[in-house]
Amino acid sequence: MGDLALPHILPRVRDPRREARKYANFLLALRARRAGAARVAHHPFDLTVDCATLCQLHCPYCAVGNGTIRRGRALMETALHERLAADVAPDLFLAWYFSAGEPLLHPRLHEHLARTAGEEAFTVVSTNLSVPLSPARQEALLRSGLGMLSASVDGASAATYGQYRRGGDFALVMDNLAGLARRKREMGLQFPLLEWRFLLFAHNQHEVDTARSLAADMGLDLLEFFPGYALPPGDPGEQGVHPMTAPMPERPISGPAYEAGLARREALIQRLTAEGAPPAPVPVDTAKGAGAGGAAAAHRRCDWLYYSGMIYPDGAFGPCCVATDADDDFTRLDAHPGFGAAWNAPAFLRSREAFARGGAAETVCDRCPLPVAQELQFVQKVRAILRNAPDWVVRILSAAPDAFFLPADQRRLPVELAALRQPQARALPSDPDALARLRMLAATHPDPELARCADILERGHA
Repeated sequence: MGDLALPHILPRVRDPRREARKYANFLLALRARRAGAARVAHHPFDLTVDCATLCQLHCPYCAVGNGTIRRGRALMETALHERLAADVAPDLFLAWYFSAGEPLLHPRLHEHLARTAGEEAFTVVSTNLSVPLSPARQEALLRSGLGMLSASVDGASAATYGQYRRGGDFALVMDNLAGLARRKREMGLQFPLLEWRFLLFAHNQHEVDTARSLAADMGLDLLEFFPGYALPPGDPGEQGVHPMTAPMPERPISGPAYEAGLARREALIQRLTAEGAPPAPVPVDTAKGAGAGGAAAAHRRCDWLYYSGMIYPDGAFGPCCVATDADDDFTRLDAHPGFGAAWNAPAFLRSREAFARGGAAETVCDRCPLPVAQELQFVQKVRAILRNAPDWVVRILSAAPDAFFLPADQRRLPVELAALRQPQARALPSDPDALARLRMLAATHPDPELARCADILERGHA
């Protein structure tokens, strides 16, 4: 869903007041993660909102599609979404409106997107797009402020597509994609970016070039190839769809939006890293990663507990999008007076403590379903936010990088952290307007670390 392209396609926050709030929250998240705090006073800067836990397809390795998910079918009510958005949207850089189900089955999705996008949060919808879309529905989605619509289309022909997207209509999907692209051009819109996301399996890996040609013909903004999860032939749990056997394409992500993103030079970090943009990191099992003390103090780590969360249609609150069963939820939003209290529910405190200090959390984190997902998601999102950072944020981070980043981040974010140590970053002057906004936020914020961030901005050192 645009993970590989994200550092180059995420737009900057334009409103100075929103920029100050979002980056202040981002700085607090980094500080809390660096300290291994159990209780936190910031909000997530990234959030997944699953507005529909139902789907009309039967994809074999999807828990919803194959009926193995332990969660009820539901649609999120507007009142719940409004409470959530009012609490959290002003702090978000990213909001992902999908997870366990098909978001386009929610008839008021465009209203939810518009509410969050109105706070300059970049909203993303991943959809199978095998849903009839009237011209009015297309226009509502395009006008909602949606940042990116990613269509999961795992095949460049009806024969290959149907092997994984069981129950989907390839012709309908392609008509929808082409229609959205055409209407977007007619409306003169830059966003939403329209992406074709193609999961590669053994049965469709030969269609890479065909997909590239079709995407170009339709005028799509992005085309992303990604290895599809599947079990090998002969495995007791295999579902007739098998892992790819060919190498990954040389250009797993392409399209005019990506090319334009590579050329962006709006912010200092973009300019300093222009010649050193690394490929997406190879996912690793962070359960084996080094902690703040380096290799000698190796212990488990999960960054998601400091920057994100998973909200379901009934208000259930889970730690991440890979723990999808109801019995893995940490709490419910309606059990707390506000989002901050829910994010500091006992299960969150135990889990952060377990990762920071060792021991068992007695939550799903003790048996993480997909540890390798932690690395890619966190790194790409932080890279995107850093590359858009205004000078005043760069000044703070370059003055005291060790107060915000773990030693392991030198491997995970090598280009961006190297940029923070460049003379151009270290020599940035203070920004009186940004300092005034940061001081104002710090005056009412419960976390004293925000006032310390303001001190660094003013003095140029920790």
